[in-house]
Amino acid sequence: MPIQDQLAYALDRNDQEPNKILAKQIVDAGGEKEIRELISFIETKPNQRAKSDAILTMAYVAELSPKLMAGQIDFLTHQLASSINRVIFGSMIALAHVAHMRKEKLYKALPKIIDAMDDGTVVTRDHGYRIMITLYADERFQEDMFLLIQEQLIKAPSNQLGQYTERLIPVLNKLHLNTLIETLEERRSDVTNEYHINRLNKNLKKLYKLL
Repeated sequence: MPIQDQLAYALDRNDQEPNKILAKQIVDAGGEKEIRELISFIETKPNQRAKSDAILTMAYVAELSPKLMAGQIDFLTHQLASSINRVIFGSMIALAHVAHMRKEKLYKALPKIIDAMDDGTVVTRDHGYRIMITLYADERFQEDMFLLIQEQLIKAPSNQLGQYTERLIPVLNKLHLNTLIETLEERRSDVTNEYHINRLNKNLKKLYKLL
């Protein structure tokens, strides 16, 4: 059966389970051939739903076996310019899963990643931020990445600020500690929900202890 006929849209399903099952089958088969087939299908410019399901299947493959998707950085970053939200966030999810294996290529692709984050959904932004944290953890990119991460912390919605901070703390270079504290303190007035205020205070308490 052609691989596109196994996607959710072809089975007239509105859930992701067929795509997840297909991804598992691809991984179990070590399916580089199947990945190429999905890419070829996407390049035929199918309808939005078909393209979205194909990209999301690739994202599930990347989650299960990053090495199978690690060679597709150029293809995935190209998809970030799509007009289809599900294609954009599916591509960003896949990139986040393989980022640790292709740091140099992801670093070079940052302009495309940032553009997609600026205009994207919460899912797109969250996984773009995960890529930034992966790159920040590598000292080769740390200075540049901290500036970009700081920018994300400044403009993040208040309900995202806590999790963004918590992703950064485990890999934080102490050289950036004071700046991070200052950035979070400046966001205090933006955070009005009690849960998020408590989360901000908890994170700041951790950071002050590191001084």
